[in-house]
Amino acid sequence: MENYPYTTNYSGRQVDIELLQSITKPVKLKKVNVSNVSETPKIVTGIEKLAQRYTLLFLSTLGSIHFDTDQGTELVGQLLGGVIQNRGNLESAFAVANNLVMQQFEKDDLKTDIYGEIQDDENLDAVKLLDFDIEQATGTIYLQIQLITVAGDDITFIVPTSAPR
Repeated sequence: MENYPYTTNYSGRQVDIELLQSITKPVKLKKVNVSNVSETPKIVTGIEKLAQRYTLLFLSTLGSIHFDTDQGTELVGQLLGGVIQNRGNLESAFAVANNLVMQQFEKDDLKTDIYGEIQDDENLDAVKLLDFDIEQATGTIYLQIQLITVAGDDITFIVPTSAPR
C-alpha cells in the first residue's frame, strides 16, 4: 500500500460520486477525462471533489441542467459552434466561463441549509489559467487550470475538452 501525504479527516462531510474516474491518487498535475462510468464509481471529497465540481460546471452547457438552468457556461457551445478560432478567443471564453463558475460556486456555497458548511479544502478561493492552446484541426482546446482552496491547497489539471469531428 502506497502512503499519501494527506491526513484530513473526512468523516461527517458530504461527498460526491466520482465522475472523473481517471484520478487514481492525489497528484499535483493530472490529465483528466470525463468517464463513461464503466467502473464502479467511488466517493470523492476534499480537493478532488472541488476539481470535479468546477469541471462539471465549467463544461456543462448553460441551461442544460434540468433542475438548475442557471448552472453551466457557454464554453462548449462556443467550441462546437466555431466561435473559438484563436488563442485570443479562447482566453476570452475561458475568462467569461470561469467568472460564471465562480459566481455559481458563491451562490451554491451560501445554501448551507442544503449543502452544509463548505470545508476550507473544498472552498474555491482562486482559479489560475496556467497554460492554454487551441488545435483547430482536431477541434481541441487545451486548458491547464490551477484551483486554489481557502485552505491554501492547490491542484493543477487539464480540462477535458474537445469537439467531435
